[in-house]
Amino acid sequence: MKNKAENLASLPSRENKKTETLEDRSYHDMVLALQTTLDIDQLLNLFSTHLKSVVPHAGSSFCNERLGIELSLGGHGRHVCAYNLELENEFLGEWRMSRNRRFTEPELAHVEALLCRLLYPLRNGLKYREALSYAHTDQLTQTGNRTALLDSLKREFDLAHRYQTPLSIILLDVDHFKSINDSFGHDIGDAVLRAVARAIKDSVRRSDILFRYGGEEFVIVLANTSRDGAANLAERVRVMVETSFRALRGSDLCVTLSLGVAMMLPGETHLDLLRRADHAMYQAKHGGRNRVVAAAAAAAAAESELP
Repeated sequence: MKNKAENLASLPSRENKKTETLEDRSYHDMVLALQTTLDIDQLLNLFSTHLKSVVPHAGSSFCNERLGIELSLGGHGRHVCAYNLELENEFLGEWRMSRNRRFTEPELAHVEALLCRLLYPLRNGLKYREALSYAHTDQLTQTGNRTALLDSLKREFDLAHRYQTPLSIILLDVDHFKSINDSFGHDIGDAVLRAVARAIKDSVRRSDILFRYGGEEFVIVLANTSRDGAANLAERVRVMVETSFRALRGSDLCVTLSLGVAMMLPGETHLDLLRRADHAMYQAKHGGRNRVVAAAAAAAAAESELP
C-alpha cells in the first residue's frame, strides 16, 4: 500500500483534542531527544527508533535531493507509505516507511502525528547540514575545499592505520593555467576548472573523494587503494582530461594535467603523505608536464613544504 503524499504541516487538524493530549504525553521523550542534535543522520535514527516502538515496520528512508541526502534505515516491505515533508512552504524532503502487512488507519494517524513533531528539528538539521556543506565546498567547482581535504585526509589516514588498509592520494595541477587565463580570460579559466572537476568525477569511484586544493590544484583521496592502483587511476584521469579538451573543434585551447601519486607509508603523518604527492607532482612538471609520477614506495617524506 502507498498512501497519497501529504503536506504534513497541515496534519494536526486531522487529530482530535483527546488524541493530541495523549500523544503529547506519550511522545514527550521523543520531542526532547530530537532537540539534542543537529546531525541529520542522528536525528533520523532517533526518530526511526521511536517510531518503530509505536508503529512496527521493516524499514524507512529519507531523501532530500537538493542537499544530496539519501538515508535508508532497515529493510524493505511490500506496503509503503510516503509523505512529503513541508514546513511554512519549505520542502524538507520525502519520508517513506514500509513493511509486509498493510498499515492501519490508526497507525497512520500515529505516524503523521510523530512526523509533525519531526518537522522543526528536521528543518534546523537541514539548515545546519547546508551551512556545513557551504563551509567545506569550493563554490566554483562544487568539490571539497582545502579545509574539507585536511579533515577528510586525517580521518581516512586514521581509518587506514586502524584497519591496516592502503591509502593513496593523487595531487594534480592544470598545466600552464596562467597562460590559459592570460590568453582566453578568467571566465574561460573558471570554465576549465569546472570541466576538469567534472572529468575527474566521471573517472573515479563513488568512494573516491575530490577536493580543490587551491588555485588550479586538485587532490583525490583514494581509500583502500595501492600506489599502483592510484597510478592507474591518475593515468586514466590524465587521458580523460586531455582527450576531452582535444575534442573541442575550432579552439586553440589545450588542457593537460601533471599528476603526483603517493601511498601512505609506516611512520608518516597525513601531511607527510600530502607532501610526497606534491613532490611527485612537481617532478611531473619538471619532467615535461602532461604525465603521472608516483612517489617511490620506500621514499621518506618529501623535503618540500606545504604551500
